[in-house]
This record gives sequence, structure tokens and C-alpha cells, in this order.
Amino acid sequence: MKSELRPYQREAIEVFLSAGKGTLALHSGSGKTVVAAAIIEALTARVRMPQFTTLFVVPTIDLVAQTLKVMEREDIKNVMVITYAKSSKLEADEKFWKSFDLIIFDEVHHLAQPGAWQRLLVPAFQAPFALGLTATPPTDPENIMLRTLPILYTRTLAEGTDEGYAAPIEVRPVPIKLVDEERKRYTELTEMIRLAHVEGGSPARAYTALVGEDPENPGQKLFGGQVMTRRKQLVAMAEEKFERLTKLIMEIGQPNDRIFVWSEYVDALEHAKDHLDVQSHRAEWNDGRAYQYTSAIVTGKTPKAERKRLLTEEWGKSFRILLVAKIGEEGLDYPEVELGVILAGARTTRQNMQRIGRLLRPSPGKNARLWVIFAEATFEEKLLNMIDMVSGD
Repeated sequence: MKSELRPYQREAIEVFLSAGKGTLALHSGSGKTVVAAAIIEALTARVRMPQFTTLFVVPTIDLVAQTLKVMEREDIKNVMVITYAKSSKLEADEKFWKSFDLIIFDEVHHLAQPGAWQRLLVPAFQAPFALGLTATPPTDPENIMLRTLPILYTRTLAEGTDEGYAAPIEVRPVPIKLVDEERKRYTELTEMIRLAHVEGGSPARAYTALVGEDPENPGQKLFGGQVMTRRKQLVAMAEEKFERLTKLIMEIGQPNDRIFVWSEYVDALEHAKDHLDVQSHRAEWNDGRAYQYTSAIVTGKTPKAERKRLLTEEWGKSFRILLVAKIGEEGLDYPEVELGVILAGARTTRQNMQRIGRLLRPSPGKNARLWVIFAEATFEEKLLNMIDMVSGD
């Protein structure tokens, strides 16, 4: 190892080495990949096998490259890094899984959700050593993921901030109002959802389906389907959000500061870019300097080479504002970026934590700021409260 480990990282490593299997719940920006590298090194020395092999499973293609970079930097050998999507296709290949001594699942909370990825808990259970890493573990202690990879060590965001290992963050709410037509439609959809919850309710039940229990709030039912989705999209596309965004961009930071802008929906990101482009040709700072609202969109459908070029070569040079969907919730590591805007908040605490985590990477003198543009008197008010709780405000 070339990096000097922090005290809590050493504690987490020792706890895992004593157990051999389990999850380390470490806040965003805590250096989870470095902890994993140290564990690989320690196990390699302890087992004294001719060739100790590790499989590192990550959520996104971007994280494959980032993880390999850390392994190379720390001089860690014999590590294969693949995505969850690829590993799930190999789920039944026993020979493949048995070829590894240690399996590491980054963002292991993905294995808490039912589906193909959860079946990866089988090779985790069978492996000699298995490590889960996450900032947002499931809260239900009976979740199958926690029964297979129980939490061994927890490091909170508050602890990280107090000790200087996470940047302090300030959440600034930016309320907007739905226009009359938007408010009328929102009320209609909300009534349809309410009726769908009533025993023997209206035909709206056919459009709002019970989809299961909330994994973060056991016992609470989740309803989804067309009506719920339409209401979320309506609020995400509220016209005043985009008008407020263009004004906000001019009010925050300096001309060369980079900014994250998140939304649940690609349509909202494209609409935001249209607004920024329209304003770009006539924008100027208070002292008369010309300024452009330069922006680019990155989503899960952005080709790998293009995404890499935008993030590593162009952001901060040819464009300032990164409009990003869920691909930007995990793994983007830019500690110097301290400004973020949420256009439409994620429903779960986990998703909000991932977004906030992009701003928590520590950097000298950094004070992160997050603006949340939300529609008043809508479900987004609850999302704002959730973000406040996640950030510690």
C-alpha cells in the first residue's frame, strides 16, 4: 500500500479481517476503495497462497476504470473488476466464481433489492472471503443481504465531517410554485392516488399498482404505476424550475466553477439544457464580463468513450455545468467540485445520499453547497426534509 491509512480505515480493516465476511458501512468520501485495497493486501500476506485472486464488482462502467486506477496506484495485483450487470450474467458459472478467493461488492446495497443481482449473494456466501462496501446499507436487519454480509463496522457522515474527512455541506432550499394548469393536474393525479389506496376504490386502482413494501420503512406499502409516475414527471418538469435554474447558475460560484445538476428524468435535463442554451448568448456577469451557460448532459445511454471524454477532458474547460441522471449518483470522484443543484429529488434516502456524496469529497478549504429546487405544496417538500436529514442540517 502506498496510501497512508486513516485511523477509522485501520479499524474497519481489522474488523473485517477478524470476520472474513461482511459489510463495511462507510460514508461517501471515506475512501472505501482504499480500504478494499488494504484488505486485499492483508489477506494476500495472511493466506500466503501462490496467487491470491480478487473479484471487484461495481455498479457502473466508470467505476471499473476508477477502481482499476486505485488498485494500480496502491500496487495491488490479481484483481478483476466488472460491473454488476456483467457479473449477473455469470451468476450460474460456478467455475468462474470459484476462481476467486475474495469477492468485493462495491455499493453492496444493490444486492438488497429483489432480482437478478440479489442472486449474487450465493457466490458471496460460498466464497472464502466476501466484502460489501456501502454508504447506505438497508435498514431492515432481516434483509437477505445483511444476513449474508452483515454490517461489521459503521462510519457516519457526522463523524467524517467532525474529523475533517468529509467536506461540510450546506443545503439551500429553493421553492418554486406550480403554475395554475400544473397545479390543477397535480391535484387530479393526487386524488387518483388517494382513491387507489382506499379499499374498493375507484377505477384509478387499475392505474396505480401496489408494488411492494418500502425497503427503508418496513411495513409501509409502495404504490407505483402510471398515475404515480405521471405525477412525478409533472413536478420534475415544472416550468418555473428551469427558469429558476438559469437565474441560480448566475448567482452561485465563479465563472470557472464546475456544477453538478441532477434530475430523475432525462427529459428534464434536456429541457434544462435548452433553457441554459437560450440564455447563454446574452449572459454577462455584474462587472460586464461575458459569460456562457455552457453545459453537457451525461446519462446511462451516453457512450462510454463520450462519457469519459466529457468527464475527464471537457468538464471545466468547454463546459461548466454537468447535467446528470442516475449515472452520476455513484462513483463520480471530483473532490474539487463543491456546487450542486437538484432539480427533482430522488424518492429514497439512498439516492439522495449518493448525490450528496458527490459533494462530500474533502478538499482543502472546501465548503460544499447544495441547492434543492422543489415545488411547494407537493410531495417534494418531503424530499427536502429527507435531504436535510441525510446531510445533517
